[in-house]
Amino acid sequence: MKQLGILFCVLLLLLTGCQNSDDGIAKAQEKIEQSNLTFRIPKLDGYEVNYVQRVGPPKDEQGNAIGDKQEVLVTYTDHKGKLMKPADEQKADKERDILYGPYQGETFITITYSSFESDLDNSQDIVIDGEQVQRAVAGERTLLLFNGEEGSIMLEYNKLDEAAITQLTEQVVKENK
Repeated sequence: MKQLGILFCVLLLLLTGCQNSDDGIAKAQEKIEQSNLTFRIPKLDGYEVNYVQRVGPPKDEQGNAIGDKQEVLVTYTDHKGKLMKPADEQKADKERDILYGPYQGETFITITYSSFESDLDNSQDIVIDGEQVQRAVAGERTLLLFNGEEGSIMLEYNKLDEAAITQLTEQVVKENK
C-alpha cells in the first residue's frame, strides 16, 4: 500500500511538472497579447521553449514610454533543464519582462519579434512559403528575417542544417503571417 502511495505521488509530480511548463508558456502568451502584440509563440517540433522575454519601449526619467516599439525574444533548446535564477541585471531592467524561464539548455533557435519592420545587413533575399525572407550566414549561425504586416520576425539558428532551417522557418512564418 505504501508503494502505491509513493507511485501516485511520483506520477502526480511528473504530471504537474509537464502541466506547469505548458501553463507557463500559455501565461507568457497572455502577457504578450495584453501588450497588444500579435506574435504567437511557435511550438517547434523537436525543440522546447526555455526562455521568453518582452522588451517594452524605453522610458524617460518620469517613467513614461518613449515611442511604442516592443520586442519579444523566445529561445529554444533540444533539452530543457532546470529553472535557473535570473541574473541581477535581468531583474533590474525595468524595460524587460521575463515571461518564462530561463531554463538550462543550449540555445539552438532564437526568435525575436519586433513591432516594427527590420532589415538584415549583408543578406540575400529568398522565398520561403511564398514570403520574402532575408537570409545571412555567420559561421555556424544562420539568420533569417521576415517582415509581416504587424512587424518583423528575426530567426537565428545555431548549428542546424538547411532542411531543418527551412522547415522551422516555414512553420514560424505560417503561424505569424
